[in-house]
Amino acid sequence: MARELARPAKPERTDAAPIHEYDPARLPDYKAIEAYGLIGDCRTAALVGEDGSIDWACFPDFDSPAVFAAILDPGAGCFSIRPCEPFRARQYYESGTNVLVTEFTTANGMARIRDFMPMIAERRMPASEIHRGVEGVSGCVPMALVFEPRFDYGRERPRFKSGSHGALACRGKQNEQVLALSCSLSLAVDERGARAEFDVESGDRLWFVADWDSRMTHPVKAYSSERRLRLTRAYWRDWVARLIYHGNYRSEVERSLLALKLLSSGRTGAVIAAPTTSLPEWAGGTRNWDYRYTWVRDSAFIMHALFNAGYVSEGTQYFDWMLERCVRDDSPLRIMYSVRGESDLPERELGLRGYEDSRPVRVGNAAAGQFQLDIYGSLIEAALHYQRVGGVLTMVEAERLAAIIEFVRAHWREPDDGIWEARGQREHYTYSKIWAWVALDRGARLMRELGLDLPWKGWATEARTIRDDVLERAYNKKLGAYTQFYGGDILDAAVLVMPITGIIAADDARFRSTRELICRELAAGPYPLLYRYDPKLAKDGVGGPEGAFLLPSFWLVEGLALGGLHKEARAAFEALHQHASALGLYSEEVHPESGRMLGNFPQGFSHLGLINAALRLESNVHIARPSIIG
Repeated sequence: MARELARPAKPERTDAAPIHEYDPARLPDYKAIEAYGLIGDCRTAALVGEDGSIDWACFPDFDSPAVFAAILDPGAGCFSIRPCEPFRARQYYESGTNVLVTEFTTANGMARIRDFMPMIAERRMPASEIHRGVEGVSGCVPMALVFEPRFDYGRERPRFKSGSHGALACRGKQNEQVLALSCSLSLAVDERGARAEFDVESGDRLWFVADWDSRMTHPVKAYSSERRLRLTRAYWRDWVARLIYHGNYRSEVERSLLALKLLSSGRTGAVIAAPTTSLPEWAGGTRNWDYRYTWVRDSAFIMHALFNAGYVSEGTQYFDWMLERCVRDDSPLRIMYSVRGESDLPERELGLRGYEDSRPVRVGNAAAGQFQLDIYGSLIEAALHYQRVGGVLTMVEAERLAAIIEFVRAHWREPDDGIWEARGQREHYTYSKIWAWVALDRGARLMRELGLDLPWKGWATEARTIRDDVLERAYNKKLGAYTQFYGGDILDAAVLVMPITGIIAADDARFRSTRELICRELAAGPYPLLYRYDPKLAKDGVGGPEGAFLLPSFWLVEGLALGGLHKEARAAFEALHQHASALGLYSEEVHPESGRMLGNFPQGFSHLGLINAALRLESNVHIARPSIIG
């Protein structure tokens, strides 16, 4: 059984950021997931704890082996800068940016760390740097630095060498991989890593730069951290200023967009599901998956969120990349890819302790080989949306999309593995059939609008056949609800997407009874938290408990709004805000009793759900969802 999650004591709130107490002599092995902030450079990302420790970072890409992995095992590498004496800590982002600030208050003074990875407009950085600026705010604070990277997910201790201006962590006989730490301090370097103790007085400012693949240490002033900080601030503020939404939830939508941007590849536009692997869906359980890949479904939904928020170029970049996968690959579209476009993602287990002793720790994802019927509809709907916001489809791309539509027409009657990637037998999942209908319905509309001589009328007819099939066969009259799969009696919160797609009206009596039953039977703690399904009833091939999955709750908000229940929708949306971290970040799931975050973090699915729900609630923003062709 997993130990109780160690948490800082005595929470309080100052300037909307909670303050927690830490004793450096008695730090917990694991921090709560919500005690982390995310920084990144649209190539990779790092998790920075509110105690000043970077406990997760992969170089050079999101899915590269981690160099700091203490979040999965205390001995798997970290880079910490924190006070030497008991301190209170709080974190916040600089307004409109992904520049993360961590403040420490001790009995003797106050110090601050500003963490960022450089983002320069019109420049794709060829390497990744983590800049950590330590500044004295008041008094004198004794500080300690610990630089202990571990290669290959913590399984390999580097050779450490002193440099002229810091320390080097080297892997391989020929230094095939190097992480350099440059600073102005004198470091004590041994086989474990590099360390230093120093005082920070009011007005002091010191910079520390961890530079991936730099073969030597450089004077830290050569990194021009202050200038790069100004440029990075400007980059993020200019980017977020393009948001066309100015409703009641502007700040929440901004933070979710900034988080999604951190999950995107600057080179391809591909958006990963989350920057972490194996953060458990239940502490001590086995539902631990690698989410550092781009799912077609997730990314198609994210494209909608970007288009709706005014970020057409970002959505277009990813759409172009995805269409390139379609054009180049004659086999059916895979459900997920790496950010480089690889579809072979073999799954293996690492011998790490796991977050809160949750094993196995997995890298790679065996679900990459599954058949998930819904992905095609999400992509075709994104293509239609792309067309309507001014995107340009080439004839080659249209032909490939037409081939995908024909594939769905030929295979929609087959069982599949479903949105939740069950590792048991295939079923005729209701969610999958809904999106098969979307593929034919939106495909017919798209090709008609493009004016192409393609059988779109036949697709429209087939779409009506699928819709009738879903509405009849997925409905369990005895339960009075649409169920997880045809002929079953298991509820699934995924069917809450039905009115959002337009396959059924939100005020239809059958859907209303479905929604009410799901809210009652799949309730997971305080409303509107929901389980995806009951894992004791659904044989998903994994087993074990899990937390409340956040995305269906955002779908619930949209469905309530579509049904004219605006007061209820807004109340549910406001309640979901309570499950964000102090930084406005969301994990995949939430513990139904303690409210602690579970699953990989931050989770793109949750943030796109928030954006779409916020836009849906506002009367001045309409999210177009075309209905079936009559």
